[in-house]
Amino acid sequence: MTKIFSTRADWRVIFFTAMIFFMTLTPCAANGELDAAEIRLACAICSMGAYSDDEGYLMRSMLATRGWQIEKLSRKNNLADAKAYLASKGDVKILAIAGTESLKDVEVDFRLGRVQLNGNTALDADEKHSGDKLFVHRGFRDYADVVLGDGLAERLKASLAQNPRETLYLTGHSLGGSVATIVGIRLADSGVSKAQLKVMTFGAMAVGSKALAAAYDGKLDLTRVVVKGDIVKKSLRALGYVQFGKALEYRQSATSDHLEHKMAVYLDCAIRDYFAAGGTFNHEAKTKNDAAIYAAPIIVVEDCLHKDDAEILLPALNNSLTNHFSNLILAPTRSVELDEDKIADEDFDEYVAAARNLGCKYVLIRILNAKKIRDAKAGSKLVTLEEIILNDKGIPLFMQTSGASTENLTVLEAALSAQESLSLSLIPVS
Repeated sequence: MTKIFSTRADWRVIFFTAMIFFMTLTPCAANGELDAAEIRLACAICSMGAYSDDEGYLMRSMLATRGWQIEKLSRKNNLADAKAYLASKGDVKILAIAGTESLKDVEVDFRLGRVQLNGNTALDADEKHSGDKLFVHRGFRDYADVVLGDGLAERLKASLAQNPRETLYLTGHSLGGSVATIVGIRLADSGVSKAQLKVMTFGAMAVGSKALAAAYDGKLDLTRVVVKGDIVKKSLRALGYVQFGKALEYRQSATSDHLEHKMAVYLDCAIRDYFAAGGTFNHEAKTKNDAAIYAAPIIVVEDCLHKDDAEILLPALNNSLTNHFSNLILAPTRSVELDEDKIADEDFDEYVAAARNLGCKYVLIRILNAKKIRDAKAGSKLVTLEEIILNDKGIPLFMQTSGASTENLTVLEAALSAQESLSLSLIPVS
């Protein structure tokens, strides 16, 4: 077979294309295990999306097609180079604050002076009984004040006051999560009700003293998501900083070899958490292709996919198709494993015959592979998904391939990303 169409995209572009797949979820007030897992997933996506200007632009443009309004917030002064995104849909707002990604952010991380929550009185490093005072990390507080500058605090409060059904979620990873906590304290102190204000952090460091933790533990609805083995959350303990809020511990998947603190690991855990709670990746696309299509079992290259990934990935790949095609018939068998060397010799006749028997005009063949990248860091793989479209006579009409590296993503994220970056327009509309 001759490859007619092939596409490869930078991992960041691929990832945020895939992000749209998940952001079709519309968080609601958490009233059950699935609702809570859904909200954590949405916040994890936004936390990862807050990291880069390039990805932020792509995120805004694509989320807009799903009904989300995305606003970039960038404030820069001598205290911090603050970056955040405000995502809005219906009665939900998610303010995601970027984590450490610049030298200025590193300076904020290491601006370790302990200051009063609402003043600039600093505490000496050896001051006794400092835990009895409402001190906070100077760098985090400075960053939070910059984020809320230029009238953002007043705008958020006004929106919440005008719509009692609206909920504001504050989120971020690492530095971004710590800053989100202080932003939450600031808004709570200004009169925003606990019912309308939620904080969801990922791998965040403690922000202040024991007294601060005691004062706000019941006042602020804070959930701290941590991955077992992530030591960053403990990094300021020796300086008297104390965590508070509800702690939720994730365990990194056995298929991931990234450092526990990486946001990709937190997002991977959130995806698995959502799926384990009973979530699916179904959504209704604005428009659907009505071509009669038979989707053959997904061909998985032998030994390339761990069963823990397959349990989520294979149904998700089928969900993605049913989201966009109104006249789709899925093969009764979800997947088959084949040796990579034998795939090229496959003629797919049995799938073509099944399509004809069912009255389908097209056959969709999908081939999933994850192969170690030569000369890349240990464990890095290129995850690829190839799609071949045949007519009901078995003649290939189109082919396309997409891939993503696991250098910055997990296998699960890379595979889902590859699916979502494939063009759905290659199949003619009936």
